[in-house]
Amino acid sequence: MQKNYKNRWYDKYSALGECIKKLRDLKEEERNKIILGMLDLVMNYDNELIDTYDERFPITYRRRWYDEDPYSCMVINALLYADEDLITDIILYLEEKL
Repeated sequence: MQKNYKNRWYDKYSALGECIKKLRDLKEEERNKIILGMLDLVMNYDNELIDTYDERFPITYRRRWYDEDPYSCMVINALLYADEDLITDIILYLEEKL
């Protein structure tokens, strides 16, 4: 049985989707600290992940709340290309911080 996911790539990771939703509702200063922590995790895991796919990030196409900020856009969209281990690390980090 195939699941019918919504239009967001991260909907197949329900915990990640919930964390991203919680991030949206934080005060900007608190959210920015968490986003920078996510960026550190991504860069420590694979320092070329963002550079490899940066032209694919929709910085000029703003559909979601995180597309409004370059850092959150870059970090969250980079996870589309991350492997399961990095996704798991990000989810654990977000669950701890949120």
